[in-house]
Amino acid sequence: VATTNLGETHGARGDFSVAATLLERNVALEGDLRSERFGSPVIHWANSGADLADVLSQLGRFDEAIGHAEAAARIAEAADHPFTLYQGLIDLGRAHLRRGDLPRATRVLERCLDLCRTWQIVVGIPLVAATLGTAYALAGRADEALPLVAGAVEEFRSRQTHTWPAFILLCAGMTYLSAGRIDEAASHAREALALTRRLGARGSEAHALCLAGDVASTGGAADAEGYYREALALAGELGMRPLVAHCHLGLGRLYRRMGKREPTHEHLTTATTMYREMDMRFWLEQAEAIMGALP
Repeated sequence: VATTNLGETHGARGDFSVAATLLERNVALEGDLRSERFGSPVIHWANSGADLADVLSQLGRFDEAIGHAEAAARIAEAADHPFTLYQGLIDLGRAHLRRGDLPRATRVLERCLDLCRTWQIVVGIPLVAATLGTAYALAGRADEALPLVAGAVEEFRSRQTHTWPAFILLCAGMTYLSAGRIDEAASHAREALALTRRLGARGSEAHALCLAGDVASTGGAADAEGYYREALALAGELGMRPLVAHCHLGLGRLYRRMGKREPTHEHLTTATTMYREMDMRFWLEQAEAIMGALP
């Protein structure tokens, strides 16, 4: 139990390598210990596997992440334990979402939201709704996405949880940005950045910086490059390869708008290489489309 909590805490801080090492200890449990709750409300082998999936997906190790989350869900299903199943499904959905596999992410997260509503897993509903809303938004389903994230933000403000620091605010910012509602996206990005810095949640801070760069770039603000550079440095330090790739994509888009062909090509080349290595096809297609349109 202590190892689970310590792993989650390091994950929340952005110490992903340390978190992975801790959580792997619990995942190494064998036999009957895999279904033990140790006096807690969750099956710890499965919970640690789900947490490990979240950590590994931040590092771009998607195949491993998905494998651990699927195994966690299977253990929970076999034990007929809804709360543990929620944990496995949300981290499976988030791994697919981070990779950009929107159809799989959507199916898993819709199932998870139904589970939370059926069993009244109150703590999970806003987190799952925000994640599903982001998947909908990236798929162009803004009308379905916006009510989900708006409700999640309202719930977060009334009952804050920092297991995944500012995650709901980040989802809201991405969703409003995808819907073209720049002012609201900017507001959520600023709030997420302030909160993550106050908490010392460096991984989430890197996400907030990249989101702020995306918002500033889309809105034509002059500070977009600075946000991306800060996000890139922090994500690189923490080993967050998918976010590093996103920062390069953002910089490539920004320099293209500025008419700077050489840095545009440089950053887009890095982004496409990284996306291809991590099999992030949704994002790869976007980067390749920009590359193909260069004069």
